Amino acid sequence: MKWKTSLGIAALALASLLFNGCGTQQAAQEDNGVVEIKYWYAWQDQIAENNKELTQKFNDTIGKEKGIHITAEYQGSYDDLQAKLQSAFAAHEEPAVSVIEISSIKAFAKNGMLNPLDEYFSKEDINDFYPGLLKNSYVDDKFYGVPYLRSTPILYYNKTLFKKAGLDPEKGPENWTELKAMSQKLAAIGVNGFGFISDPWPLEALISQNGGSMLSDDETKAVFNSPAGIGMLEYLRDGIQNSNFKYYNGAGGSDNCESAFMNQQLAMRITSTADLTKNLKLAKENGYEIGTCFIPMQTKRSVPTGGCNLVMTSALDAKHKAAAAEFIKFMTAPEQAIYSHIKTGYLPSRQSITNDDKIKEMYAKIPQYRTALQQLPYAFGRPMNEAYHEASKIYSNMFDKILTTSIDIKTALDEAAAKDNALLSNK
Repeated sequence: MKWKTSLGIAALALASLLFNGCGTQQAAQEDNGVVEIKYWYAWQDQIAENNKELTQKFNDTIGKEKGIHITAEYQGSYDDLQAKLQSAFAAHEEPAVSVIEISSIKAFAKNGMLNPLDEYFSKEDINDFYPGLLKNSYVDDKFYGVPYLRSTPILYYNKTLFKKAGLDPEKGPENWTELKAMSQKLAAIGVNGFGFISDPWPLEALISQNGGSMLSDDETKAVFNSPAGIGMLEYLRDGIQNSNFKYYNGAGGSDNCESAFMNQQLAMRITSTADLTKNLKLAKENGYEIGTCFIPMQTKRSVPTGGCNLVMTSALDAKHKAAAAEFIKFMTAPEQAIYSHIKTGYLPSRQSITNDDKIKEMYAKIPQYRTALQQLPYAFGRPMNEAYHEASKIYSNMFDKILTTSIDIKTALDEAAAKDNALLSNK
């Protein structure tokens, strides 16, 4: 889902120095023998409900049995949560358990803020998670993040508008050629065909599907200025000029793109599978239908994973570590993974639940939920270079300049790559 963070490396390092192994506020709160744990999560709506409901279930069952009580606290977006985590570490007030956007785990782990979880999870248990979801779980071969609310971007399309435009409402675009053709046909009914924003997450998918990538294999160099990256931008720029594409730029671009889709002014957009439950609900309330499909490919199928893992912070004594591990194991267990998938639209994270009757029943009734899972075999992990978030902002700003001016694409990408390389090479 929404993945963007603004993890400040300097601020994170400062928080690490101030943190320096001190205890958390949790240890001072217990006078009744119950181990108190704080759990921080991001996002609202069904995602917040999911976090609160599962936390309550833990408190009513395993927590009650073992003398553990969890307090779940909403902390805003991933950006907000991770900024607050940095401040909390400096003040020795960090939670014992938190969600963290997957590409940020390395930065927190490298700064000593996370506790490895290898001793709490068996290899058999870890191997039950889909391999594509484990690529952002390890740092220096240690297991730091347990797949929790995980996603891939997918293509959403308005089936009702497709019908009006004479398109097959049961079939979204397979590839970039079809995406343009369908978008052009939708112009006849007065709506934009395909809309997009400067979010690097779906762009990681598009550049990969064109045979390229954002970073080199060792993640120390930007390579988005390759022919594949240039070709992707040429395709999008041409789509705006000739194929009824709509670029939603600026600070409100994401909200404007979402509003246009919900108000049926836009027929196709790429966003997280985590938005599925909300989007289906809004479509039903407003009298139209939504379909989902793989992100249209160019030379190959390829898609990044996203979302968050659960992590344990490092400044805990043995008692609180054991309690935090119990909670993380509960939240990521098969039964809760089924619940989260059905509740939110996030991926079913474990292979053992794929044929669960509740999930099969839901797929039969609402096939849109199956798209992200079917796309998962083509998944790759997100870059984990500690400077990637800062580097991706430079890329996003240049992406915006390219699509709103007539600047030469290669010259602009070379300039952004040079700036990014200075950041990436040191991490």
